[in-house]
Amino acid sequence: MSTNTPNTKDAMSVNVSPTAASGQESYVVTEGKKRGSTREVRDEAAHDRFYTVLKVHAGDAILTDNWHTNEVFGHLRNNFEGITFAMRTLEAWGAMFENDKRAYYTAGGRVWVLDLEPSAAKKPRLPGTGKG
Repeated sequence: MSTNTPNTKDAMSVNVSPTAASGQESYVVTEGKKRGSTREVRDEAAHDRFYTVLKVHAGDAILTDNWHTNEVFGHLRNNFEGITFAMRTLEAWGAMFENDKRAYYTAGGRVWVLDLEPSAAKKPRLPGTGKG
């Protein structure tokens, strides 16, 4: 026996706005930590938004000077600093954007700060940064 009233909705009768259905709503991550997972697409995370990572640092955190911290920090510097990434790629790898100038990335059990600069397009690595 059904007790549905006009004000009650079941799980299958979800209202979808016309604007939500007009564009791409999600995408499948093909790279990074969460390969194969589905992510929501945000307007800000379009393919044509690029950011150059100017600097990787610990922010306000006080880091222990040990092998693990130094290895993770060195890896991040060598593989992020000076490189231009699509916003979508950084988010697929787990970066959380605060604004156009800063993002946070978790690696090695620590939160690292990525200082960013918006870029018009993909460009070569900045000279004097990382291994390249």
